[in-house]
Amino acid sequence: MKKLQSKCAICLGVGDGFHFGAEACKACAAFFRRSISQKKTYACKEANSCDLVNNARYMCQSCRLFKCLEVGMNPMGVQAKLTSKNYSEPSQASLLTLSLPTSFNDSMPLLSKMRSNYQKLVDARIVIHREEGQKLFEKKVPRALSYMELIDQGIKDKRLTADWVTWCFEDFCNLAMDQKNALFRNFFTPYYILECVFSSHVNNRPGRVKYPSGDFIDINQLDLFYKNLDNEQPLDKQQIDDLFKPSFLLHQKALIHPMMAEQLDIYEFFALTTILLWDTGLVDISDESIRTGKRVKDQAMAELIFYMKDHKKIKEPGMRIASIVNFLPAVYKSARRIQDDVEVTVFNIYTATEEFCELISGNFC
Repeated sequence: MKKLQSKCAICLGVGDGFHFGAEACKACAAFFRRSISQKKTYACKEANSCDLVNNARYMCQSCRLFKCLEVGMNPMGVQAKLTSKNYSEPSQASLLTLSLPTSFNDSMPLLSKMRSNYQKLVDARIVIHREEGQKLFEKKVPRALSYMELIDQGIKDKRLTADWVTWCFEDFCNLAMDQKNALFRNFFTPYYILECVFSSHVNNRPGRVKYPSGDFIDINQLDLFYKNLDNEQPLDKQQIDDLFKPSFLLHQKALIHPMMAEQLDIYEFFALTTILLWDTGLVDISDESIRTGKRVKDQAMAELIFYMKDHKKIKEPGMRIASIVNFLPAVYKSARRIQDDVEVTVFNIYTATEEFCELISGNFC
């Protein structure tokens, strides 16, 4: 039998085998390698909706790079090939054990403290998110979550995240209770989104939204996520996709794929976390809290600049920081979409608990 010729998943031209995790032609593989290794940034003139075909793939580099990521090409594979090392899928655990000189702790006290305390948070989650009958030191097998299971996990993680914030920021502990409440109410939902998409990125799972427990939502099987175990599901698969899939695709396009392209690391993630927590633009925080927040954020940025110059060897860290901070508007936008979706979900599918509604809306303090 005549051998079937493969197709490039990006431009539909003649394929050349798997490159960086996806079927691609030589030209698209070279374009992806060049874009990632040179940290190229592109802009689309047509609202990111260009059609890519074999004879027009050079028309829009932005859409071409997005398509590369969408079909599964992994930026981590580019770096592995450049350094002639065997590629192994990255994990959150490997990012937590980045090897930094001990002297860096003196120059990065805040980010180093966040890193060590984050490991405590990860260890606490192993205990709190154990499956029924699972032994303490038995490795948890990630599984697809249902909607109500995620509610239960989110409520547990709210308490753990509050503990982590107090472990990391002594200045936060010294604030008046009403100021703590105002900052944390504004912080939790955007942070939860940021942490989930960061986990999807480091585990190379752009088609899954991975949660702190290690479990996930499969973007292409939302009917399983919204399955109602107590009553008959009032919506069919197509209706669920029409209602909720746009929000998950927003996560993927605006956060997971860009994080994979930028190869966001754990210390950059901590810097974004600091900015999210110390939002000095809130209406109901005091002048003293604003001054404290500005000082803490300035410290985090100074440490991040040191880290980029001395560890990552980035000569001009300003551009890198601008690219990273640009994730925050997308995080807030995703948070608003989730809050809207919760209202639709409760109305059409579930009767959610008051605690969960308060968790999503930020009224839990």
